Amino acid sequence: MSTTTPDLLQSFLDEAWETVVVFEQTPEFLAIGRHEPLVVMAHRLKGSAGLYGFPQTAQLAALAERILEGAARYNEAQRERVALFMEQLTAVLSTALENIAISGKEGPVGLELARLGAARVVQELAELNPEALAPPEETAPPPAPEEGGVVEALRRFHQQNQEFWEFFAPETLENLELAQQALLQMETGDPEGEHLRALFRAMHTIKGAAYSVGCQPIGAFAHQLEDLLTEVREGRLAWGPAIAQAVLEGTQVIGQMLRVAEGKENAVYLTQAQNRLAQLLGRAAPAPDPSAPLPQREPSRAASVRVSLERLDALLNIAGEVLVTRSRLALMAQRFEELENLLEAARERLLRTTTDFEARYLNPRLSLSQEASSPAQTTLGKTVQELFTELEFDRYDDLNILARSIQEMTSDITEIRNSLSEQIKAFQQETEQFGKLAQALRSEVGRARLVPIGRLYQRLSRQVQQLAKGKAVEIRFQGEQVELDSVVLEGLSEALIHLVNNALAHGIESPEERLARGKPAKGTLKLRSYTQRNALVLEVSDDGRGIDLEALKQKAVEKGFCTPEEVRAMGPEEAIELIFLPGLSTASEVSDVAGRGVGMEAVANAVRRLRGELSVETQAGLGTTFRLRLPQNLVVSDLLLLEVGGQVLALPRENLLTLLIAPKNQPEVLHQGQPVPIQPLHRLLGLPEGEQDEYALALVEGRGGQWVALGADRFLGLEQSLVKPLQPPLAELPHLLGATISPTGEVILVLSPSGLLAFSSAAPTPRSETPAEKRLPVLLVDDSLSVRRVVGQMLRKAGYSVITAADGQEALEILEQQTFRAVVTDLEMPRMSGFELLEELRRRPHLAHLPVAVLTTRASAKHRDLALELGANAYLTKPADAVELERFLRAT
Repeated sequence: MSTTTPDLLQSFLDEAWETVVVFEQTPEFLAIGRHEPLVVMAHRLKGSAGLYGFPQTAQLAALAERILEGAARYNEAQRERVALFMEQLTAVLSTALENIAISGKEGPVGLELARLGAARVVQELAELNPEALAPPEETAPPPAPEEGGVVEALRRFHQQNQEFWEFFAPETLENLELAQQALLQMETGDPEGEHLRALFRAMHTIKGAAYSVGCQPIGAFAHQLEDLLTEVREGRLAWGPAIAQAVLEGTQVIGQMLRVAEGKENAVYLTQAQNRLAQLLGRAAPAPDPSAPLPQREPSRAASVRVSLERLDALLNIAGEVLVTRSRLALMAQRFEELENLLEAARERLLRTTTDFEARYLNPRLSLSQEASSPAQTTLGKTVQELFTELEFDRYDDLNILARSIQEMTSDITEIRNSLSEQIKAFQQETEQFGKLAQALRSEVGRARLVPIGRLYQRLSRQVQQLAKGKAVEIRFQGEQVELDSVVLEGLSEALIHLVNNALAHGIESPEERLARGKPAKGTLKLRSYTQRNALVLEVSDDGRGIDLEALKQKAVEKGFCTPEEVRAMGPEEAIELIFLPGLSTASEVSDVAGRGVGMEAVANAVRRLRGELSVETQAGLGTTFRLRLPQNLVVSDLLLLEVGGQVLALPRENLLTLLIAPKNQPEVLHQGQPVPIQPLHRLLGLPEGEQDEYALALVEGRGGQWVALGADRFLGLEQSLVKPLQPPLAELPHLLGATISPTGEVILVLSPSGLLAFSSAAPTPRSETPAEKRLPVLLVDDSLSVRRVVGQMLRKAGYSVITAADGQEALEILEQQTFRAVVTDLEMPRMSGFELLEELRRRPHLAHLPVAVLTTRASAKHRDLALELGANAYLTKPADAVELERFLRAT
């Protein structure tokens, strides 16, 4: 039986049903000679079923994989038998998946398949083609369960660390799923690109988390898998089926370890997997240099939180009040309907009266007809009207009747209006009460999701001395009672593990080195958390050696991220940002938990996913502080809505200091006696300028405590909204946090103050150019419309004119017709690639000296070297950085 969470189990079922759908098309695939998709799906099902604890399904998928792998050698009769077997297998798998969805158990899968006669079909296939179904070379039975060692250690850890397990186990399972997805992509695509990196990162995270919480068996085994992947990344081992199988088995073993720890299984077949890893690590094979891809956005993790009974009662009480209010609103809606019916009746009555009056006096034909007819006479020889006069009765003609009818209807309508007015007032009161209930419900739900950050500190404190490895370290915590959203807490877990690991491995010196520098022998690692304007601020500080910025620059040059000229022009603030580049580390040696250049990148990705901001402060010989600023609540955010150039945008309230008004011609505004520069948002974002004479200023705090006054056309007010994350390519833009939906259905972008400050710092400085040179445009070449728009807007905001082309061929045609300042080009494009464009430009005399910058997702050294060899003047990686683009264009 599987022990996975419902979300992960549903993920497995979705994937397995996709496999069943493909298996149902086996005859069609075999008829056209394409068996590879079937093999891939069988292999994927084998791995995922084994990972999620369904061994019978995994074994049947493995049998299907072996049968399908030999399909290329089958004759027509054999293919018919294969199709029959797959039909039987599909029926059994469908039943198994239905059982899993209902009870979490797969049922007697093998017996059901045998009942359908599949064993006879497999035997016939084996007799017709024994090579295709020959048993694999490694058919030795698994070793006896290691009850005395690993099993006891796992179960002991599970029993003694329940508070860790509820976080650690789901996180490990999700990383195993990411690893298996990467394995599948590597099998069907490029084995040396971004998927290898994702696989390595998953193993690195599992290892680091296991060591940090103290689960040594899983940490040690994940470490072996990471070592194997390191050999592949660094070119000492060539990726192949043997390594892929070993890593797949390794992920299955880790999944089995989790189930053993929970007492769901009794055996861990660890020795066989460890022996396979040892054999692979012992033999090297030449391989091409692996690519170093850009970081990928990781999928968000599922999260859970415990809620106290008292808090659930509070939520239930509010829910009850909401239901009562809903009933009252329903009665009001019914009363509104009754009033509507009364108004309709009054309208119809008025219509009948006026129509009748019109027919009598305003219709000429009808009037003449009435005049021609003689009045009715009574038996006394007089008309009724004459008798009315003689009796001195009030005389009511049609006009009197009309006036009286209108008066009565006016009275009715007035009464209805008064009732409607009362109902509207009551409705407004109920709406206000409903809003209060919604606010209370939001508050209680938010409180239910809050957990003290001290819970996360506990997961770190017990591991510090173990991770210190010979270093004397004292860990101090401040603000353990600060509460934050459980989703934020979960997202912070991996980031804090990496920060603590790096502080212990790279920051804090050995006792001997500290004494030689005049420091206490014992180092200090401090984790401090506090709230600031509805945001959580978390600081991780050490009193170690600090970050060696020169070594960081040198590593960036060695890895091909920067040129020597670029690093020489960097200031301290720019240089320290290099620490977040993928695969970049200044460590002289690799340890169990750090030194591979993965940790800081993972920290930056985690903070970005949580819509937070990250800054670093370091002093040589004194230490380093990482400061994370995060929203306390990810469910609902308080936003300041503002209008810029006719568009509605939003700023997080937690970043706001105050709101001001200032004239447009004023370059700065004073706040508490300090000048704060004004940055008009329409200039930063490339929007049209408003017609007002004043700016509505929002003073916001960005990275490093820097303040800036963002100028908008006008403020629209504060609003509570649900902020959703953006999708690529907008997700890569540093000045955007997310998006929300207005009550009218309009999409509103939420701005990041620190990202906007980065934009403002990239604003162009005056250049000593002739007017003609200033007017020369930049040619932007990229096959992605989104990239052309985003980067084009970035360049226009910096003051450049931009013309775009969709590929190299179109760019050449444009270059022959117009003069340009520089070219910014992608590499991978249809018709003519960036490499081909570079060759063609350098071949033509009148274009040979035109500055060209490559802007691509390919960050490997081999791509960079080839581009520079072909004549590129700069090599930049996506997502586009405004500062880097401005630096390149200033140099042209």
